Amino acid sequence: MFKKTTIGLDIDDKAQGKQLLKILRALKIQGIYRSSSSRRGYHFSINVKKTDKKTQLLIRYMLGDCYGRWLGDVRRFKHGAEHFNILFDEKKGLKAGRWRKI
Repeated sequence: MFKKTTIGLDIDDKAQGKQLLKILRALKIQGIYRSSSSRRGYHFSINVKKTDKKTQLLIRYMLGDCYGRWLGDVRRFKHGAEHFNILFDEKKGLKAGRWRKI
């Protein structure tokens, strides 16, 4: 067994989120997902082999993470931030859905 880390994804489009969910299930990738607070997309939290932050950012980009969120985290990474990749439970007074297994 290998060490794991969790990667969060914010997919802003419902159709894209449903497609990603199908892919993750087909690949048997473990994790959880929920509807975003806006209800326009989904949040995913997936388990992957432990890897460096740069590779985690690449994975997020390749899986279609919200570009603005991703770009902000790239900038934080370049400035030495240790913690990023945050998915908010509430935004503008609206709460995200409940987490479900992929």
